[in-house]
Amino acid sequence: MLPRDPSRDELAFLLEGGGSDQDLFAAARDDLHRDIGDVVYMRGLIEISNRCGKNCLYCGLRRDRQGLDRYSMAPEEVFSVLAGGYRLGLRSFLLQSGEMQGIDHLEGVAAVLRWCREELPGTRMVLSLGELPEDGYDMLRASGGERYLLRIEFSSPSLYRRFHPDDALHSHDRRVEALQYLGRSGWQTGTGVLIGIPGQTCGDLADDLLFMRDMDIDMVGMGPYVESPGTPMAGIAGPAPDPETRTVLTLRMTALVRLMTEGVNIAATTALQTLSPDGLERGLMAGANVVMPNLTPAVYRGRYDLYSGKSEVNDSPERIIGELGRRFRSIGRELILEDPGDPPHYRERMMEMERNHG
Repeated sequence: MLPRDPSRDELAFLLEGGGSDQDLFAAARDDLHRDIGDVVYMRGLIEISNRCGKNCLYCGLRRDRQGLDRYSMAPEEVFSVLAGGYRLGLRSFLLQSGEMQGIDHLEGVAAVLRWCREELPGTRMVLSLGELPEDGYDMLRASGGERYLLRIEFSSPSLYRRFHPDDALHSHDRRVEALQYLGRSGWQTGTGVLIGIPGQTCGDLADDLLFMRDMDIDMVGMGPYVESPGTPMAGIAGPAPDPETRTVLTLRMTALVRLMTEGVNIAATTALQTLSPDGLERGLMAGANVVMPNLTPAVYRGRYDLYSGKSEVNDSPERIIGELGRRFRSIGRELILEDPGDPPHYRERMMEMERNHG
């Protein structure tokens, strides 16, 4: 199905639908079964702030968007959400915000990490806060941070420039350097890309796959492009592929990441569920093994307005977890609680680093 060291052309061929999706997804499930098992790990998502200093042209949180009611959760509010999720059996949480480098924001996150380390034993915190100076990452790691997700969005420098302002705040090179620093400084390191944005080719996505493999990442959080009101995208490129095309592209990308790497965690994302009502199940059947139910308090959830139609489930976390467990059992997967779900790839990578420095 897939050569051990696939070329860009071979990957582009599969992304274009040149092979059998059924065979591709089955091969990815076989690799998942071998490397991790038929399990699904859960990360409780808490969107702690919608403030952002960046101005990405496709993002609903961009700095210059008008009319968005901005917020930042107080540490005590985050404590309460974490404690509630912990009582339900969650042992991994994702703290997500817009990209800010101010010390007040980082100190608030560090306070949450220290509290979690003392009060919620056995928990792994994933941070998705964007680019930071190296001493910012170091401070968060010293406070108890262990996992960091920094999406590259586009491995192609030219695509990155097309969809980001041409200024000092938006640097493809700096984003790559940040990922490299996270990897060598001991973080469980994640990245991901935007799939199906106007003007993107299957060759571009093939380059993204090779980039993620070569970066030796531990976690993948990628999803389809979903249009956002209030952004300049309409004036930059033509219409995006239809939602089903973007969904299928994301499933093929998921399967290919699974086949090209060994023992990484791959999320079936909210954006996938936004475009397809059964997107979570389809993502899991293509090789994903992580889901991220939204635990953000209702007062804030609608204000984290990344894109149009963002999937919302206005129900209690307990009922959400129960419903997801039933849905996943229907496709032969078991939702695992009381386990943070460390990726085997990370353990192997750390052992290799120790051998090289030993």
